[in-house]
Amino acid sequence: MITYYKRTLNDRRLKTMGGFSKGCWINVINPTNEEIDFLTKEFKLDKENLFSGLDRNEVPRVEFDEDEIYILAKIISRTEDFLGTCLILITDKFLLTLSSREPSFIKSVIEGKTKITTTQKLKTLIKFLSMINDRFERETIRIVKIVNAKKSSTKEIRENDLRILLQQEEKLNNLIFSYQHTSLIYERLLKKVKFFEEDKEIMEDLVIDSNQGLNLCKSSLKTISNLRNYQTILLSNKMNKTITILTIFTIFLGISTAMSGFYGMNISLPFQNNPHIALYLVSAMFLIGVSLLVYFRINL
Repeated sequence: MITYYKRTLNDRRLKTMGGFSKGCWINVINPTNEEIDFLTKEFKLDKENLFSGLDRNEVPRVEFDEDEIYILAKIISRTEDFLGTCLILITDKFLLTLSSREPSFIKSVIEGKTKITTTQKLKTLIKFLSMINDRFERETIRIVKIVNAKKSSTKEIRENDLRILLQQEEKLNNLIFSYQHTSLIYERLLKKVKFFEEDKEIMEDLVIDSNQGLNLCKSSLKTISNLRNYQTILLSNKMNKTITILTIFTIFLGISTAMSGFYGMNISLPFQNNPHIALYLVSAMFLIGVSLLVYFRINL
């Protein structure tokens, strides 16, 4: 679906247009092949880059093609396995966004919760990037809180907790991937595009925020790794204790069985006529068992 929006400095709100107008914002959601062909021919756009905006596995990057700037950004998506892709295109005549599903930042703009001026394309671009970055920051903080909560209850981590940590680990890896490439996008834009001083400062802040988010994800990823190693050590110790107990029990049963079997033979044996021989045997087995237990306690 292709929708045209426009808002100038004199307009109070964003207007939906019936067609293209210079300085407008073209919002494309889940386009058909025919709509992609239309955009390619009508505005002379790169078809491959348009299709890249629909690929959720696309690598974030920025490409410069004469007066056109193609920005393939990662976005937080609840319907595309956590991360999706959004294409932001800047030309000298219009601004275009394209994605397979409507991102939350675009929904916010359309609903009037966030104000943009489509005729100020670079400022609108910065607004979009800032909103994407804010969404990443909120998601990062949410994951960090989950990891820290599990860390504070280390001794009580259960199988379900470990499964949750593994899910967060996968998300953190995806965030690290996105943060690394997004920082490169911001840096390239700063080098290639002439921003106003105020806008340049915002872009530099985005670079800083992106790097901080990256470091936060790496720190949480290390925490999960430490928790996993801690749980491995605990399980290993529990297994060793269990094996030790079973070993003691096996040795005790072996000696007891041998002594009982020995006196069950139909041959002459020492003390076989003693009326207290059963008590002696039980006492001997008990002492042997206690001796084994003390020995393993001291040496293991």
